[in-house]
Amino acid sequence: MTIEHKNIPDAERHEPKGISTAAANTMYIANGLGSGAFRKVASTDIEGLSGDGGVAEQLIVTNGNNGFTLAPRSQIGEMYFANNGNAFAITAAADTTLTTGSQYTLFTGTGAPWISQNLEGITFSTDRLTVSKTGVYSISMWGVVTGFPSNTAKIAFRYRVNGTTVSSQKVMNKSTSAGDVKQVFATGLISLAANNYIQLVVASDTTGSIIMSDLAVVMHMVK
Repeated sequence: MTIEHKNIPDAERHEPKGISTAAANTMYIANGLGSGAFRKVASTDIEGLSGDGGVAEQLIVTNGNNGFTLAPRSQIGEMYFANNGNAFAITAAADTTLTTGSQYTLFTGTGAPWISQNLEGITFSTDRLTVSKTGVYSISMWGVVTGFPSNTAKIAFRYRVNGTTVSSQKVMNKSTSAGDVKQVFATGLISLAANNYIQLVVASDTTGSIIMSDLAVVMHMVK
């Protein structure tokens, strides 16, 4: 008597060939030559992917064409300090409008006791954050000014890339009376290559000292 395979009771059907020696959590992958093997699914087995090329920390995302592509995992990093009472000495910029980027001073050392937290893919060293992947990054900066060089002084901050290129935009605040406490905040996007780093630079229209009680620079990759 002939029985169609589709009519064989499920309990009487055999497991796929090779299942008796297959490792746990593996599946059969065809090799395109009439055979195959049980193994873990690799990135090359997914529609649209050519493989990760040995690069770790990649995410699988849809490509809009019923397939998938690889994208870098988002990177994050922060350098900051809190409850600082030490002053940062500064000399007045020749351009008192504080628009000339080359006249800004690296914010580091006494008065800028940077430490880091929430580092993932971004590294910290002394006064800089360094990215490990090429991409577009969001940079946010906020701080509290508790001491100005004078009771009418202006101060401004920008970021600097690789020790040379200063951002075209600045965030600025001005004291209007002795003992003023002011805030500074800025955010923006920047394209960075792998191993590029950013630092914070500062300028004032008055020679004296700046006290930032709290200050943070936060970066994360957006694409």
